[in-house]
Amino acid sequence: MSIHEYKMNVRFLDVDKDNFLTTKGFITYLQEAAGNHSDCLGYGLTDTEKYNLSWIISNWKLKIFDRPKSGTALTIKTWARNLVRFYSYRDFEVYDDNNKLLAIASSKWILINTKTKSVTRIPDDMINSYLPEDFSVFDEALNEKYKGQISDICYEYQIQRRDIDTNNHVNNLFYLDFALEALPENIYSNINFNNVEILYKKEILYKDKIKCFYSYDSGKHVVTIMNENLDTTYAVVCFYE
Repeated sequence: MSIHEYKMNVRFLDVDKDNFLTTKGFITYLQEAAGNHSDCLGYGLTDTEKYNLSWIISNWKLKIFDRPKSGTALTIKTWARNLVRFYSYRDFEVYDDNNKLLAIASSKWILINTKTKSVTRIPDDMINSYLPEDFSVFDEALNEKYKGQISDICYEYQIQRRDIDTNNHVNNLFYLDFALEALPENIYSNINFNNVEILYKKEILYKDKIKCFYSYDSGKHVVTIMNENLDTTYAVVCFYE
């Protein structure tokens, strides 16, 4: 089956103070659905040692239409598309138990060899297993060339052990946490961001020190995450209504 369905209920730990699913909660569930799809096809996390292959996220684009509350039953539909050379796009639709469309998302994933830590070509067997579709939930392509800006430093942080995932670098979800901390309080408290785009440029490692810069550009609130010396951009996160 090329379109995979993943069912779950909204967890209490993923809702905000008003009991609505957070943006991070949405992306967490999308990531779980993607992982479950790969598990079902024999290319999941438990198969990493068998093939020495792993998917690394490069881009997220999420559009939220409505936010469910804790306990709501969800169905997440996901499919791979355009598996080309060493990367793949993956799209998502999120529905509640009344079949109401709550959110759509698109993402880009890069395949790496876990032994050499280098980008590697997608095997034909993997492509045949995923049976990629050719349609996307968005009309426009992902923006893969965001350039952040240096402004007043809004947030600084040194990476802790708790931030590190199975790939031995900062989990992609935590980049969103860093960006939210960098937003000015009046922006964070008064705007409901239902559109989020994240461009990952470089991995962040244990004990790295990051600096986050906030700017406003063409209707988007942009956070640029950089290293301590300001010569490397780790990610650019964009929020907008």
